[in-house]
Amino acid sequence: MEPLATHRCIEVKQEIGWIEKRTVETSFDLHLFEDRIEVKDTHYPIKTVLDISYRLEKDKIGFLYLHTTGGIRTYFIKQDPSKLIEEFKVLMPSTKHRM
Repeated sequence: MEPLATHRCIEVKQEIGWIEKRTVETSFDLHLFEDRIEVKDTHYPIKTVLDISYRLEKDKIGFLYLHTTGGIRTYFIKQDPSKLIEEFKVLMPSTKHRM
């Protein structure tokens, strides 16, 4: 099944070598499907996701928040996730009837 929307998230790690400290940035995709959201090795059934929000300032690393029944999950982002959020909101009316 193809995802309805995909958004790139990043992971930032600090590595300390013998003589230097490095910041290593890797990326991964968050996928929105009709029945779930997949992030790396984790998936959230869509009926447990209450909302998606974000905070992003120009030229800075921002935050994408998945508001779930189990708490808020935070992911780092660099691009505006509006397309992902729009697709999620299209699913919302159908998910409220399943809860």
